[in-house]
Amino acid sequence: MAASGSLEEPGRVAQWLYRFGTIPRGPAIERDFGPDDDPMAMLGMTVGGRVRRQMESSYEATSLSGWYSFARHIGGVQVVAACKLYVSPRPEALADAFPRIVDKLARFEVRSFKVGRRIEGLLRPDKLIAYFDDRSHMEAVVGALEDSLRGCPAQGVPFTTEAGGDGLLSWGMDPPIGNRAASWRSWVTKRLAASLVTARREKPCDDSVATALAALRSAGVDPERWLPGPDAFLDESPP
Repeated sequence: MAASGSLEEPGRVAQWLYRFGTIPRGPAIERDFGPDDDPMAMLGMTVGGRVRRQMESSYEATSLSGWYSFARHIGGVQVVAACKLYVSPRPEALADAFPRIVDKLARFEVRSFKVGRRIEGLLRPDKLIAYFDDRSHMEAVVGALEDSLRGCPAQGVPFTTEAGGDGLLSWGMDPPIGNRAASWRSWVTKRLAASLVTARREKPCDDSVATALAALRSAGVDPERWLPGPDAFLDESPP
């Protein structure tokens, strides 16, 4: 779709790819979430709510632009996660799924996670992201969430590696500290957009999708499973 579209500016194509899979806001969403843009009650995060009490006992909360972030105290040291897990239930399943997700994250002492803020934040596919110091810890949490969320309808996060639940759980890897890339998905979509636009301009008769995927593969990403390799992010490393 991006290859055959009319967008010519790589930044706009990257943004379109990044937001792909977002569910549009409409009457059904307004009905399920309520008229307020801040659906705290549906998540059980209002004052006195069960989910909020559980999180307050384990995490320190911070409001960020577009996110509510929850973190265990790490002594003030900046630590880059080895990997991150995306949990992507459809919006209509959040009221039932979110308490189960928080329960597992707290029980497994996941060091930090964030959830989308306001209705728009919960309509995006990557609405909940948990951060881990090693893959084995993440895989243990994936197993627990698969059992707890069995049957939960999945939205699915594009450009991430399947972890379980037919798109409900997937993972990625953020760049190291000091790297100019902002995040895994923004780096991938930025590279894809640049390759698609360039191929469309310079070789309009060629398969621009194949060209873009080949360029991504040479940058250290397996584009069939969206697995990051050791060479990922090297093009964005500081000199």
